[in-house]
Amino acid sequence: MDKELAILKFLSSQESWVTSFSMSVFLDISVRTIKSYISNINSKYPGLIESSRKGYIVRDKKRLEQLINFIKTSHSPQTVEDRKKYILRKLLLETNSYDLDALANELLVSPLTLANELSSLKRELADFELKIKTKNNKAFIDGHEANKKKLISKLIYEDTKDSFLSIKIMQNYLPHFDLTKIKQIVSEALRKHQYFMDEFSLLNLVLHIAITMERKLMQETCEDETSPPSGKSMVNSHIQEIAVSIVEQVEKEFRVKFVECETYDFALYIMTRAISSTINDINIDQLGNFVGENIVRLVSLIQTRVKETYNITLIRKDFTIRFALHIKNLLIRLKNRISLRNPQMLEIKNSYPFIYDVSVFIANIITQEEGYELTEDEISYIALHLGVLIEEKKVIKHEVRAILVNPQYLYKSEDIAVKLSSIFSNNLLITEIVSGQHELETYYDYDMIITTIPFEIHPGKPYVQISPYIANKDILNVSKKIEEVLSDRIKTKMKLKLEMMFKRELFFVGADFKDQNDAINVMADALEKQGIVDSSFKQKLFERERISSSAYMNIAMPHPLEMCAINSAIAVSIHPDAIQWNDNKVNIIFMLAINIRDRLFLKDIFDFITEVISEESKLKTLLEVKTYDQFIETLISFVK
Repeated sequence: MDKELAILKFLSSQESWVTSFSMSVFLDISVRTIKSYISNINSKYPGLIESSRKGYIVRDKKRLEQLINFIKTSHSPQTVEDRKKYILRKLLLETNSYDLDALANELLVSPLTLANELSSLKRELADFELKIKTKNNKAFIDGHEANKKKLISKLIYEDTKDSFLSIKIMQNYLPHFDLTKIKQIVSEALRKHQYFMDEFSLLNLVLHIAITMERKLMQETCEDETSPPSGKSMVNSHIQEIAVSIVEQVEKEFRVKFVECETYDFALYIMTRAISSTINDINIDQLGNFVGENIVRLVSLIQTRVKETYNITLIRKDFTIRFALHIKNLLIRLKNRISLRNPQMLEIKNSYPFIYDVSVFIANIITQEEGYELTEDEISYIALHLGVLIEEKKVIKHEVRAILVNPQYLYKSEDIAVKLSSIFSNNLLITEIVSGQHELETYYDYDMIITTIPFEIHPGKPYVQISPYIANKDILNVSKKIEEVLSDRIKTKMKLKLEMMFKRELFFVGADFKDQNDAINVMADALEKQGIVDSSFKQKLFERERISSSAYMNIAMPHPLEMCAINSAIAVSIHPDAIQWNDNKVNIIFMLAINIRDRLFLKDIFDFITEVISEESKLKTLLEVKTYDQFIETLISFVK
């Protein structure tokens, strides 16, 4: 039943067809088992899951949601994990203490089994500085109220790890208050005071408020040590006003009463996530007055180090202001141990691995300068800021330099050039205008030719003939030629680099690695033996893994934060039977040893590898490779 529920939850988060192979990788269930479970589900619930050559899909989302809720509530917890969640929900959201015999009966386990599982829970609760205790044959959880709220949040987030945090999922855990109404109250208060929050931050705040309200039903109170120090509140008066407004409206709507320390907690959260609508009015020269000179210095250091290491420019007024405000709020959260979750973390990491990797580099700078370690959720929020800027700058890389050939008597050349530049503003740069083919001989630095007249002989460069009036057919032909030029450019570059970077001595197939530590040790030793890296390389790999796992979907790309290799190379290990890599199952390992002179190639490698692995047919082909020569031949065939 648990596997069937996992399949149904996965399908509920998909809007398009998904193959059994993709489900197998994501859920760590064999393809044959996936098909068997789906067949079993359809026999019990006919027509629920559609199947075709494209894979599987559920179109009736309402029916699927009802079925998932029915399965969740209708069967007793079957696994240790399910029983753990049941016990925690019972003691955190329903009652302060519960009879042990009644609990064993509800879980359908013996008193001895229950005792063992309560003992196991003690170790997990220690991470939250909580204890599960028994007295007079009753179980209860002892510890600070703030830590209990954090544990409840963790339970809810665990239930959303295959999808996104939503009001519906939160409402299942917190049934006594209308969360949609709470969200409305918060949104209106922010809007009234000219502040805004992204959707995830808004839901996090609603969750924080709702958990506090649910705990009040159990007659819990805010502890004294969570109250703001007298006269030393970190929250400015404007943010405090927003928090008070929200609290007053919630109290009025739901007939609850918050105490001072709870209002302060809400205000602290708002201060670390809300952004003023007047942000664009800030003058860059006065930024230090808003965020502090230490933040300005830190952001400047990050911009300098990212430029030096990745050749990426992060200097732009709107980015600098928003990023500085984000860093300020981030440091306040870290100082106050406020945990911020990003439901899109895995999607960001897997979809934009290079941007995420730059964000890991930035997170390490913050750790070195400020002493705080960042979670993967916080790193993914940094990636969101970088992503917008980097994606906007990508058009420079995809620019084609062209020469326009047009006799002046036909049509005004400047008009043709302006029109073409307007249509293909992101991809085409017309560098020269000449009147005949013979004039091309003096030019070398261009990628293609656009001509309004036929050529007598092939010019030796890609070219396309158009009408001087630029009809729709001409636009299509120019577009195709630009695409061909870009494709050939990438293919030539990647072929050369792939043949240079991959080496026979650094190629492994089906190596018997126990886990990621074993793989890192063996592959790093192979790189050092070939003189590619020095003895410190391996330690730097482990340091990078401690900040954030290098696994992306079913591949891993371990590499240090620094580009410190003596020479650039990539060690590869292929595993048809996936190996464990932290929380992932990995089929292919690409260990990147990059010298700083090849820094511009790092993004190309990230993009190329993730694009190849994301296509099921290409991944299957690579997993069937047996030799180094087959691997290189296969990889080059994938270059578009």
